[in-house]
Amino acid sequence: MEIDEIGKKFAVHLGVTASLRDQLKADARSHGMMVFEHDLAGLADVEALCQYLAREFMYPFPTRGLDAAISLISDLEWFGSSRGYLILVRGADDSSPIAGDFVSLFPNILDRWRTQEDIPFIVAIEEKGERLKTALADANEFMDGAGQLPWTQPGIGRVDVVVHS
Repeated sequence: MEIDEIGKKFAVHLGVTASLRDQLKADARSHGMMVFEHDLAGLADVEALCQYLAREFMYPFPTRGLDAAISLISDLEWFGSSRGYLILVRGADDSSPIAGDFVSLFPNILDRWRTQEDIPFIVAIEEKGERLKTALADANEFMDGAGQLPWTQPGIGRVDVVVHS
């Protein structure tokens, strides 16, 4: 299955198999997309997650907290990719103390990419546990509420979550 076959430029995919991950990575690179591979195993708390994200995404200045992560990952201008981004994730199983915090960032981030830049931003996560699904559902519910505010930019709201079998 190729990125084009998935049919969604802004989505979080759960339960991505190793073979699908490899196919997505090859397809993303052939389309000129930038690929990030993350392994969350061993990250013990939100502070460790924030430090990890700062290193992996090479933030251009020091930051603290998940709000900064949302803001900077919603931009990534220092990489200069106009073709899009593919985020591949391992180690986000239901036993991880930070997996829910990590995945809950992406509805807000994807919403910003689709409403501001229209540059593809796809997240593919190997795991698909109930904590991940709940965290994404809660984050999407928050985005629905944000989309109802009178001063909200048109198009703000939930993002697609695809659970692969």
